[in-house]
Amino acid sequence: MASLQNSNFEAQISTELLIARITEIHCRISKLDSLRPSKQVNTLFSHLVKLCIPPYSIDIRSLSPEVQEMRNNLIVLCGKAEGLLELEFATFLNKIPQPLNNLDLFPYYGNYVKLANLEYMILSENGMVQPKKVAFVGSGPMPLTSLVMATHHLKSTHFDNFDLDEMANDVARRMVASDGELEKRMKFESVI
Repeated sequence: MASLQNSNFEAQISTELLIARITEIHCRISKLDSLRPSKQVNTLFSHLVKLCIPPYSIDIRSLSPEVQEMRNNLIVLCGKAEGLLELEFATFLNKIPQPLNNLDLFPYYGNYVKLANLEYMILSENGMVQPKKVAFVGSGPMPLTSLVMATHHLKSTHFDNFDLDEMANDVARRMVASDGELEKRMKFESVI
């Protein structure tokens, strides 16, 4: 019984410590003037990612309303920061010849390859080996999942990419326009 209590106590401390560290990072991110890529922004988000990668057995519903609100706010902040990072890299890539041949310059390209492999596996396991059309919502200025899926897995599939930001769609269109075959299979639409 004592060892069970100790392990519960240790789990409770690690959960509290995790929340304290995430709260500290959230506070620092919230005070930033901009979420555009910079040494400070990259460092803070890298620390946040490292904290969140290990598996935890935390029931989010059991967290205090304040912690849940912070979590929701961090999700929004992460999305904005990721969008700005993608925009910076997509703008850079669009300035060089054949931007699609240089996607691996994006720092998280490997994560998108893993994500696309997982999504393709899920489609295949559910009988969708070569679907005619696939839609991505929130594709952003650098639609990496669509691009990886289109070039590695679904080589005849048409991709409808949706994003709220028309500028993101324009940047993505320019990138895809560098490959005539791929351009025919990728559409970018604004979500209203």
